Formats: sequence, structure tokens, C-alpha cells
Amino acid sequence: MAHTRELEAARRRFLRHGRDAVAPGLVRRDVLASWERARAAGVDTGRLAVPAVGLDRGPRVVAAERVVDAVHARHPELDAAVLVVDRAGVVQVRRDGDAALAELLDAVHLVPGHRHAEDAVGTTAAGLALHEGCAVAVEGPEHLHPALGHLAAAAAPVDPADGGEDLAVVVVRHASDGAARDLPFVRELAREVAEQDRRHRRARVLAVHDALAGAAADGAVWTVATDGEEVLLGAGVRRLPAGDQQALADLAVAGLALGRAADPTHVDLSSGGCAEVALRDVRCDGALVGCILGAGPAVDERAWREAEARRRQGSHVAPTARRDFAADLRDEHGAAERSQAEARVRANRDLLTPSLRARQELVANLAQRRHQVLVGEAGVGKRTLAVEHFTRLQRDGTVTVLDGDPSEDGARTTEPLARLADRPPAHPHLVVLRGLQHLTPLSARRLDESLRLLLARSDTVVVVACLDTTSVDASRPYGLLLRHFHETVRVPALRHRADELGDLARARSCGCSRATRGRATSTSSRTCCATSWPASPSASCSRPTCPRCASPAVPRGCRCSRPPRPTRSSRRSTRRAATATGPRPCSASPARRSTARSTPSGSATSPDGPAAS
Repeated sequence: MAHTRELEAARRRFLRHGRDAVAPGLVRRDVLASWERARAAGVDTGRLAVPAVGLDRGPRVVAAERVVDAVHARHPELDAAVLVVDRAGVVQVRRDGDAALAELLDAVHLVPGHRHAEDAVGTTAAGLALHEGCAVAVEGPEHLHPALGHLAAAAAPVDPADGGEDLAVVVVRHASDGAARDLPFVRELAREVAEQDRRHRRARVLAVHDALAGAAADGAVWTVATDGEEVLLGAGVRRLPAGDQQALADLAVAGLALGRAADPTHVDLSSGGCAEVALRDVRCDGALVGCILGAGPAVDERAWREAEARRRQGSHVAPTARRDFAADLRDEHGAAERSQAEARVRANRDLLTPSLRARQELVANLAQRRHQVLVGEAGVGKRTLAVEHFTRLQRDGTVTVLDGDPSEDGARTTEPLARLADRPPAHPHLVVLRGLQHLTPLSARRLDESLRLLLARSDTVVVVACLDTTSVDASRPYGLLLRHFHETVRVPALRHRADELGDLARARSCGCSRATRGRATSTSSRTCCATSWPASPSASCSRPTCPRCASPAVPRGCRCSRPPRPTRSSRRSTRRAATATGPRPCSASPARRSTARSTPSGSATSPDGPAAS
């Protein structure tokens, strides 16, 4: 107890005056070093600010969760909480053995999805164990933050020899119970987690290899397998040119990243050939662990040539080959019809899924960390696609979005890039450059120098440029930057993305009030059917459109329907009233003529007054 009071006094002196105010030997060396790191990071000890960042269920976290789930069943007398924390300090798993202790942990936000890192809450057992690489215990006042002083924890890192996430297993008790006695227990739990992860990793690898062998046995000429980290090429693929190998590998990686296997389709290879490709998911214990690509050269040359002609020129363009008028007299008429029908189906599938192809190319480039240019109309979601798929691929990655500076110096765009070049990020980092079409020659040259320096110093930075144009013009000032990018991906406009119109209509209706939700949903669906969809969702929200009259602004009282047409008797009454009032003077204003024509009630408005029927 006396040592606890001395530690509390030393912590308070450290917060006021720094390390020099702490007597030597009173605080452990590793704990004192952690205090200094937390103080340098600017930890606010006056309040407990625990950010909520969400969960990342990687394979090693799943293995650790299975071990932790069985702890209290094997040790029913254990009244402590068992946690799994990753390198970033995020609590991934927590299992409680005592209700009162669970309330204390909830009060300090020590719950899954919250980040208890050294730079957020100060010294913790998990952060210290991962930093030192060995099992440690942190008790009571050794926590720098006063809100954690009533806890005691013992943590041990999971062996990272086999790769994967860096995790720590933590046993948390009340400070009065102490934590030093739990060090052997957490070491044993960490060994069990490493062994469990090793077994499941081997099972996943064998599942991918078995699926690759099965695809080859099914007759696939070219086979590619990937588990998200490695790509395996079959013997047939290794005999292809390098460009064809890369194209097939990109399709396999994109299929795994998107989490769904696509239907068999035709793919144009860089060598000039055409391949029929099929993707298949690989699952182990119900979890998606890989993707298998089985492909082969297109067998029916005539069919794929017709499909290619339709895809490139439009489904309304007929094949240019000579028509065989004697085909009805031969037996192959049925086969020819079937081949033409298959070609039409494949062509329609290609025409209706340009967005899927764009996402596949984007994901493949991000997975390979290739710099790319996204080309499309303004507002089609180029930045959103890039950020969404990058954060899905790189859970620990960061994103920087920069707008193109149209001024002469371009300092607003080049200064953040200079800071990144001075301190290259350790984790994957995405840089999104927007509005490059507005660059001036001088700002484009300065941006080119900044990009060249950044890409030379850091290999973790991926650059994505967004052009709000329908094509790339190398003669513009941004053409100077094109040498830094490896790929160009065209993002189609929303009117060509049939697979997303339903989601956009639902989002449009959710953004409206309850009273107008049904009318907005009807308006969105009719707009999809009657008129061409605008380039972006913001255009449909900020510029309402009457789908029947196709007016840029909805008239007052318009409920997406025209006024009722006058009946024959009402028109006859209108003509009689007009005849009774005499001939209309030629000087009548256009507004009055328009009013007389558009009155739907059966009466006409005259200069002298209304005439009833």
C-alpha cells in the first residue's frame, strides 16, 4: 500500500514537472518511458477521450476469439476479464468473468471497437507489451491516466513469427487484486492463440491449393488463385505473355476484394486474344479465404466476335458478315441461333455492367499499389469509389484528399505533398488529387515536382487522380502529370450504371421527409424509366424534374402528372363563350392568350371578364 501511494505521488509530480521530478528507481524504467511517450503525444489526463474506430476481424483475430471464448468455460473460477487488443490499441474481443468488473470497464470505454492506445489514454498493459515484445503487468497508478488507476492488467504479445496482425492477450482485474500473478496465464493464452492461428492458416492455404487443383481438373486451361496476399499462377498461365498474366491476376484479386464471384464472361487480353473467365469463391469454415479464376481461350470464335462487335459498337449494330440465305436448309440452323443468342446475352451483360468492370479495375490497381487516373463526368463518385475500396483493402491505411489549386503558385496542393515527402508514412497512404483539369501550367509543373519527390521517397503512397472530363487530353497542363500514373480507369455516368439505380432511388427516398417519401420514391422510379439519369445524385436532388413534362423545375402543384385534359363538352362551352364575347383584339398579351388556352375548368378568361359556360 505504501508503494502504491508513492507511485501515485510520482505520477502527479511527473504530470506537473516532467521526468526530472521522479526519483530514480521509484517507477519502472519501461513504465516511465511509456509516460514520456504519452506526454509527448499530448494525452489529456483531465478527461478520458477514447475514440471509437470500429472492428477489423482479421484471420488472427478470429483465431484469438475462439481461444478467448473457451477461457471461462475451462476456468469457471476466473473472475477477471480477458481481452484481445491489436497494435493500434483497438479492443477487438472482450469476455467478462465478473459483472461488477464489467461495469467498471464499460465506464472507461474499454469495450470492443474503441481505441485504448498509448497516444490516446496513456500507458496500458497491451501497448507496453506490444512495444517491449514481452509479457508485462501494469497496476493501479502505473497507468498515466487517472481514470484507469483502479485497474490492474497483465498482457502478453502473440508470437508474430508467422506474420499477420500484431495482437496482445490481456487479463484485467481490479487494482486491489493485482495483476503480476496472471503473467504465466496470459503467456499460455498467447501461445494458444498463435497455435490456433497457425492451424487455421494452414487450413486456409490447403483450401486454396485444393480449389486451384480442382479448377485444373475441371478442364480450365488457365488457373489463378489468390488469398489476398499471394497470387498463385497455374502452369498454363505461366506460358502466357506478362500482360495477359497481369490481367488474369487482377481479375482474381478484384473478385476476392469485392467479395462476390462474377458470372462467366469474356475478357479481352492485352495480346489480342479473348478468354472466357469464371471466378469461384474459396471458403474455409464458412469464411471467404480466397478466389479461384478458371479461364481458357474462347472456343466459339464467331460467337465472341459477334459479342465483341455488339459490345464495342452497341447492341443495335448487326454483324457485318455476309448473310447466309441457305442456312434454313441445313441442319446447323439451330446451332447458329443458339450461338447468336449466347452472343446477345454476353453483349447485354457487358453493356449493363460497366460500373462493375470499373470497380474491378480500380480494386486491382489499389491492391497492386499502382497509381491511376479516374476519368468520368463530375459527380459520378470517383473519389468515393477510391476511398471506399482503399479503406476496405487497407484497414490501417490513411487518406489525404487534395483539390487542384488553379492559382499560379499551386501552394495549397503542393504543401501537403511536401509534408508527406518529409515524413513518409509507415502504413499505406492514399492521396486523391481532384480537379486536375483546372491546373495552370505553373501549378502543374510544381505539382509534378512534388509528386516526383514523394513517389521517390515513399513506396507506401498510392496516388489516384480524378479528372472531371470524359477523356484524357495530354495537351492540357495536367498532361505533364500523366507520366506518374500507370493505369486509366473510366468511371461511367449514373445513367449507364443500371446496377446502382435502385440503391440511389432508395437513398433519395430516405433523405426526404416522411410526408413526401412515397411521392419522392415514385418520382425517382419514374425518372429512371422515362428520362436519362443525371450524372450525379446531387443533380437529381438539387434539380427536381417532372418525369412526364421533363421540365427542369417542378411547377407549383405538380405531382408528376399533367393537368386533366378538358372534355369535349367543356371545349364546346369554351368556344361558345369565346364567340359570345366577340373577336379577340390582336393586341392581347401573350400571357392572356396562354391563360385562355390553359384553363382546364371549361371557362375562358376574356378582357371584359369571365364568361361562364
